[in-house]
Amino acid sequence: MLRLTILLCLFGLAANSQVQQLDEVVLRAQRIKSDIQPLSATIISDTLSLTTTQEVGGFLQQIPSLFVSSQQNFTQDTRVSIRGFGARATFGIRGIKVLLDGIPITTPDGQTQLDHIPLPQIGAIEVLRGLSSGLYGNASGGVISLQSAPIISTANMAVTLGDFQLQSLTATWGKAQEKNRFRAIVTHQKQEGYRQWSAYENTLLSLSNETDFTNGNSLKVDYSFFLSPFANDPGGLTLKQVSQNPKQAREANLIYTAGEQVQQHQISARFKTKNWLSYAFYTRRALDARLPFEYGGQIDLGRDYFGLGLQTSGNKNNWLWQYGFESAAQHDARFRFKNDMGVKGGKTLHQNERFYNIGTYGIVEYACVDWRFRTALRADIHQIGLTDFLGTNAGKKNVAALSPMVAVYRKLSSQFSSHLRWGTGFETPSLNELSANPSGETGFNSSLKPQKSNETELGVSFRKKKFNAFLTLFYTETKNEISPYELEAFQGQNFYRNIGRTFRKGVELEGNWQFTTSANVAFSYSHGQYQTEAKKELPNVPKNQFATTLRQQLGKTKLSIQARHIGNRYADSDNTVRVPQFWTADVVLQRKWQNSLISLGVNNIVNSSFFDNIRINAFGGRYYEPAAKRQAFIRMLISI
Repeated sequence: MLRLTILLCLFGLAANSQVQQLDEVVLRAQRIKSDIQPLSATIISDTLSLTTTQEVGGFLQQIPSLFVSSQQNFTQDTRVSIRGFGARATFGIRGIKVLLDGIPITTPDGQTQLDHIPLPQIGAIEVLRGLSSGLYGNASGGVISLQSAPIISTANMAVTLGDFQLQSLTATWGKAQEKNRFRAIVTHQKQEGYRQWSAYENTLLSLSNETDFTNGNSLKVDYSFFLSPFANDPGGLTLKQVSQNPKQAREANLIYTAGEQVQQHQISARFKTKNWLSYAFYTRRALDARLPFEYGGQIDLGRDYFGLGLQTSGNKNNWLWQYGFESAAQHDARFRFKNDMGVKGGKTLHQNERFYNIGTYGIVEYACVDWRFRTALRADIHQIGLTDFLGTNAGKKNVAALSPMVAVYRKLSSQFSSHLRWGTGFETPSLNELSANPSGETGFNSSLKPQKSNETELGVSFRKKKFNAFLTLFYTETKNEISPYELEAFQGQNFYRNIGRTFRKGVELEGNWQFTTSANVAFSYSHGQYQTEAKKELPNVPKNQFATTLRQQLGKTKLSIQARHIGNRYADSDNTVRVPQFWTADVVLQRKWQNSLISLGVNNIVNSSFFDNIRINAFGGRYYEPAAKRQAFIRMLISI
């Protein structure tokens, strides 16, 4: 039975295009204050209110070579890969740097969870495709830069109801004065889910305060609290089980009550002067997870990560530059216990894991008539350590990396421009990947090595007043690619290994056409090969992706139609199991009425059968997590 929902749309209402390339606008994610972009980048803004998502990943589905999955399993959180980087993630985002207002929310070892970011806070998203370690260091196979919406005086209330018992309540209050601005957002959300044992519930509080001083300096302080008392994990199914009943949960996940509880506090501060910017942050995350097996199947993880950064920018004549320093630390107190059918049993692991990073970088750009030349260099030192309280596998090691980047940009005419970029990337194994020791012993997996990459990219752009298009070619070579796998004795737990050299090459096309004053269409297409030395495709990376969005405004009414196609991909490293391609489409109708904004929408209106997530190399063929069929909702914004 279809349920309709009410939700407060707390984003801006103006604008007719969802995905736009920046034209003579400073792209913050590239760090340097330049009005050109010698790299592949996309900005999403203005019409975030016309999407149908309940999580951040839903905003990113129109970007070429960017693949979003696991949007309906709130235990695992949204997964994102860019040009194949991040595809191996089992929980959250891996191998991609994520920032919020310039402050990293990615841990020093390269992991990101997005569950603590309220959607009403997001005003724009910038995405850099391609290796960016020369700018951001470890685990920078791409960059997602989230930017908060401006704080304005407002008071909103929101309610959401939808299929599968989706319910959401959101309240926003903001006060903007001449020198000070404050905003508070509270969200409570829960849903039973499409599949058995996929229910979740969470509450989120976000506080922001901005102060402008008389000397031109500014200070921004943010605090967030996230609590998820439960998020159940229905697990992966075999293809036979999917055909019998796609809504069912895996039996072992029910027996061992697979799922998690999460609590997180985060505070950050950013101080800005004319030429200097500094930031500091601290995050405390407590995780209680239950996996679908007995030995070591319950995890208690207490994570503290914190850091600071300092950067200065300047310009003179034809030169632009920025230099910076960043430091971050991560402490994981990891416990594992037996999972006696959902009851915590005896302790099997107790270790403290540490990851420290110090990095310094410089970016310089020179302008010469229609040419721009840019270079960046970053040096990082990482120290990874372990204290083993149940065994004798304690130790530490240092990993150093030097990451250069060179780019050339040329304006060919008033409408055409091109760029050529060469960059590098490196990615250390995360603490979670290192602690998954296939030997069965405590301590780290000592055989797991960092992966290193080189990438060349060529792009051409065309811009007119009502139409723009962008074509990009890329080639990437990686050494010691890290890949997940499972063992029969620990089904449901991922282990990791280096699989040698891999090669990524592809083409990306995107554009935007404003064909009337009130209507536009955006599109993107990508085709790529992501292969090992043995010519095997990397699992869970689609070769082809296509997306298009049509938006029409008629007076106070707005219509949005989004369609996307995901091509074939493989579920295993041997390429014996092919995941079928699929089409899906979402429709939203939005109308302003007095002091309210009402949205009616349907996700997957074509009622496609596809998979929300693929569990790479899952033992026993349990690769598949079926996605929900057609879902309807209604949203309402009420300004008080």
